[in-house]
Amino acid sequence: FALRMKEYILSGDVGGTNSRFTLYEADLIESSSKMAKTSHVFRKTYQNEDVLEFISLLKLFLKESDTEENPPISACLAIAGPVFENKVTMSNRNWFIDGNQIATELGIKKLELINDFVASGYGLLTLDLTNQSEIEVIQNGKTCVGGPIACIGSGTGLGETYLTSSTEKVEYEAFPTEGGHSPFAPCSELEYELTEFIKKSLNIERVSVERVVSGIGLVTVYQFLSEKYNEKIEPLVHNSIMTAGDMKAKIIAEGATVKDSLCEQAIEIWAKHYGAEAGSCCLKFYPRGGLYLAGGMTPKLIDWIRGKDSPFMKGFRNQGRVSYMLDDIPVYAVMECDIGQRGACYLASKLYN
Repeated sequence: FALRMKEYILSGDVGGTNSRFTLYEADLIESSSKMAKTSHVFRKTYQNEDVLEFISLLKLFLKESDTEENPPISACLAIAGPVFENKVTMSNRNWFIDGNQIATELGIKKLELINDFVASGYGLLTLDLTNQSEIEVIQNGKTCVGGPIACIGSGTGLGETYLTSSTEKVEYEAFPTEGGHSPFAPCSELEYELTEFIKKSLNIERVSVERVVSGIGLVTVYQFLSEKYNEKIEPLVHNSIMTAGDMKAKIIAEGATVKDSLCEQAIEIWAKHYGAEAGSCCLKFYPRGGLYLAGGMTPKLIDWIRGKDSPFMKGFRNQGRVSYMLDDIPVYAVMECDIGQRGACYLASKLYN
């Protein structure tokens, strides 16, 4: 009798800056919500800069994982952008991705595209709240079992999602939003100037919170400050930032350790408005099941988030007459960057089964 070929499932997390793919052997995937922690067969991260078509990255991954002739049975790709009819135009990368077309071309039987933050929402269900390498408690609050869960994450862009459960369905279900495109709310004369700078620079009439609370936004804030306070520019740092391509935000974050620098001021504005939008998220969803701070920038800039007097927490609690309502919300920083991958794995396994 013929031996059955190994069958694989594929998960992917496609952001504005990087594309991360993981291949699993289908028979070894656990059935529990912790399945995404299981051992993978092959994993690779690719930088998106200068890549013209997304499918070329996926082809390269299949080649490097030696699965071109035996492609995954099922795949779930978490994409930064709104997904409709298994298609997406990415918010922060000039790519149009058609899931059905990719599945046909690569021989993948079932391929589903989902919003990257929906994947992150499902990925939250795999986290161990007692493991400090995965979670840091920012505010204890009072957890309500089965209560709504909200997630906001600053990375290349700004993502938001929420999860609910019911008596009929024990498992949580995650829902897509484009909350990161809500209007930016300046709170000082300097921030009003920043708003006008963004409008003029981008030739737009409306500024979203993502224009500030994201990696791209952080760069914009730094550019504004460097024009306004030209005398404070540190030439070597400034030149490194301006020539860093997609890594500009990383250089700014590294420079923020210098007291009273433009980099530090830019990070403080980012953190304050990250907190403010997180607080607004809580007012909208009242997530007694917890508010989770995800995205690549959260663990990297945790020093501006943790602590009751941090710029983040000051922005978080500045919600006017209803500020007290946020005291009972548990707030967690997600220190594990692969929750989008975990959530995509969870859904790819469901497709396989």
